[in-house]
Order: sequence, then structure tokens, then C-alpha cells
Amino acid sequence: MNISNLIALFRIVVVPLIVYLIYQETASTSLWAVIFLFIAIFSTIVDDIIAKIRKEETRFNSFIDPFADKFLIVVILFVFVLQKEFSLFIFLFFIFRDLVVILFRWLASHDDIDIKEEVYWNICVISQIVIVLSLLVKEYLIYDLGFSLFGSVNAVITIATAVTIIFMIVSIVHHSFTYFHGIRIRKKFGKKISKEEMIILANKKSRGYKDNYRRRLLKVFSKRRNVPINFFHLRKTDMFSGIDEKVKNYKHVVIAGGDGSFEGALNYKPLEKKSLGFFPLGAGNAFYSYFYIGKRFEYLRSRFNFLEMKLDILELEWDKGKVQTSFLSLGVDAEVMRLSSKNRTQHGLFDYVAASWKALFKAKGDYDLSCTIDGKEKTLENCVNFTFAKIPYIGYGIRALPGVIEPNDGKIYGSACINSHSHFFNKPVRLWGLILGTLGLNRPPLFKFKGKKIKIRSEVPFPLQAGGEFLGYTHWVKIRVLRKQKVLVI
Repeated sequence: MNISNLIALFRIVVVPLIVYLIYQETASTSLWAVIFLFIAIFSTIVDDIIAKIRKEETRFNSFIDPFADKFLIVVILFVFVLQKEFSLFIFLFFIFRDLVVILFRWLASHDDIDIKEEVYWNICVISQIVIVLSLLVKEYLIYDLGFSLFGSVNAVITIATAVTIIFMIVSIVHHSFTYFHGIRIRKKFGKKISKEEMIILANKKSRGYKDNYRRRLLKVFSKRRNVPINFFHLRKTDMFSGIDEKVKNYKHVVIAGGDGSFEGALNYKPLEKKSLGFFPLGAGNAFYSYFYIGKRFEYLRSRFNFLEMKLDILELEWDKGKVQTSFLSLGVDAEVMRLSSKNRTQHGLFDYVAASWKALFKAKGDYDLSCTIDGKEKTLENCVNFTFAKIPYIGYGIRALPGVIEPNDGKIYGSACINSHSHFFNKPVRLWGLILGTLGLNRPPLFKFKGKKIKIRSEVPFPLQAGGEFLGYTHWVKIRVLRKQKVLVI
């Protein structure tokens, strides 16, 4: 465990000790509370200095670090609220701000709007720490009658509280404005389709097709757009074999199925020159989340025009072959796909949750990987999962990759979940990584990568999945952008 991790753990461990010292209500214990808090604050400065010396991008190389700051501030402030030394209303406002920001970040991530982390938030953290430190100093002065600096300390508390409130209000305005402004000016890729030449290819084996309601929606979609429905073969390999004649007179082909059906279309050469759309009939529907940007039932409206754009398609190579895909992962997420493919039911979310529960106890979740990105070597120790994609979502609308992903810039986007602590925490850390991705936050344990060619190697074989399909185990993978596919989006 490196020194940054120890510093983060220290800031958490010291909080109960400071609380204990506060409740002793003596001058000496109050002084020790001030000293321990000062050491905790000083440790963050040391951490920053170490990060600069090592030329690290951020000192948050421990997923505990952001928790440590928040835990220290909230717990000690709450103690002073209980002692009626700090305003309950202001404390609740601090909590309210965090909840509002989380809400807007979730909405923005769901609607593919990037809200960058505000630089002024550091001012809020610093001013809150000043409040906590000043309250502890005031507590010490109460028990040590030799000092009479109450007025000065109260002034510092008042000023720091006012600064915190002002910047928290600015933060709320920033998040709300960025989200609603992003909705209005959302970036559109591609051009409008004025004249549709469309056919629907439906997969009867998709889980959604077994549901009467979903089948009816497909028929409504077909009727409103006045396009025919054709069913493709149900074989595991070459599922689109023989479909050439049916699609040759159409420029736009809508794949009605799950993510696997759409990925199968990407690997069928006669469809490479077509514009591919998507109708959700699967379980997770990552493509629905991307192509319709999370809009429910928007695909049933007959009055909108599809947009046609180009999407980079990745080539995944491993020891058993090659496949074209738009998203893949290796590590514990691939194990979940393996476990969820067994005993499948019509309820995809239930299967995924059940498989995740099994993976929590049975799947290996710690890999030491050698990663080469555009010729540069990186060592990823205790890696839980690694996701590569050209779309930001995985199944059920969960965002896998935070930040803006350009669809056709010729680069691969990746996000590794790396635990810098004991591997015992790896599975919970992956869950926290999923939450961060859903909120669009690029913080440890998530680490973003981007490049044109990527190679991953491991002495221990790792599980691999692409497009929601489990591919097996391998010691290496190579990933590159192979070509561009025209797709239909809203």
C-alpha cells in the first residue's frame, strides 16, 4: 500500500478519535482534537506534493480519498450541530447541495451531457475545513480561560460559512444551467434523413420478442413508418446469412433485437454499406440508450427524422479469432456476462443482478495487466475491470465511460477500474465505479484511457466479452478502430 493510500486511510481513522476528544470536554482533549485535525489537513498537502513530484495527474489515486474529505467534514460538523455550536439549517443546506448535484449529474449522464468538475469546488472544501478547524479552536478556548479570542474565531467561522454557502449556490446554478443548456443545444452528429428507404430485420429469439407488449410496439413502429418487417435466421453463427436479397434495395436497415443482434449485423459484410438503426427488443439495450439517448418510446413517433452519422467500429482480436464490436470489457464484467448467459429468463435485469451476485463471491476480480496504448507501456496492478467502447453506455442505460466520447474520431476510449488497496475490496470497488460512471465522474477507481491501438496482456487468463456476448478466456487482446459504420440515431 503506497503512502497516498495510508494518508487517505489516516484521514478516516482520525475522525472517530477527534469526535471522542470533543466529547471529553476538557482543554487538553480539545487541544489534541485541533492537533489531529491539523495533521489530517497537513497530510492532504503532503499528498499533493507527492503527486506533483511523481508527476501524477491527480492525487486521488485512492478511491477512499474523496470519501475521506467528505467524511471528516460531515461527521465533525454534525457533532457541533448536536452540541448546538453550528446551525442545523446550514448543515442541511450543505447536504441538500450534494443531493442536487448528484441528481443533475445523473440526469446529465443519462442524456449524454458532460458537466465538467467545477474548479471552485476546492474553495468549498477548504472553507468547510476552515469552519471545522475554527469550531475546534473555539471549543478549546471555551475550556482554556487563558484565551479570549472568541470574537476573532466567530468572525472566521462566519466568513468561512458565508463563502461556502455562496459557492455552493454557484455550484447548484452551474449544474442546473449546464444541464438545461445542454438539453437545448445538444450536439447533433450527422445529417437528417429526408427520405427513408427502410426495412426492419427482427430477431424472434430476442427476449423482448417473447413479450406481447414489445411485439405490439414493433408492429406500431413498422406501421407508422410504413416499413416491412423481415425475420432473420436463428442460428448462432451467420444469423444474417441469406438476407442479402431482402435488403439490397434498402439504404436503411433497422435491427430489431438486443445488443447481440446489432453486433451480429456489424459483423455481416453485406450490411457494412447500409445505415443501421436499432429497435430495442433485447434485455440490456446499450444501443437503445445510445441511439435514442435514453428517450422512452421516442422511436414510436412517426413525425421525427432519423439522423445518419458515422460510428467507429472496433476490431477485437484475441487468441481464438477476431470480431467487430462497439463495446467490450475484460475482467469481472465479462464474468457477469458469462454467468448471466446461463439459465436465461425473459427478465434480463433479473438475470444480470443474479449473475452479479454470483460474481461477487465466485468470479476472480484482480488482474495484473500489461497495457500498451499507441506504443506506450502501462502496468495496471489489481485491475478489476477494463472497458473499451465507442458508445458511452452498457446495458440498462448505465453509463460505462464518463466524459465526452467522439463517435468517429478514430480513437478507442477505455476506462479501467483499478483498486490501489487490498484486493479484498475489489468487488465493492467495481460497484462504486459503476456509480461514478452513471454520474459521469472520472475519479478513482476509474482511470480513463484513449488511443488508436491498444494491446492488453496478462500471465493469468482473463474473461472477455464483446457486445454483451461472453467470448471466453484469453491471455491477450488487441483492439483497433477498423472502419466506420453509418448508423441512424435521434
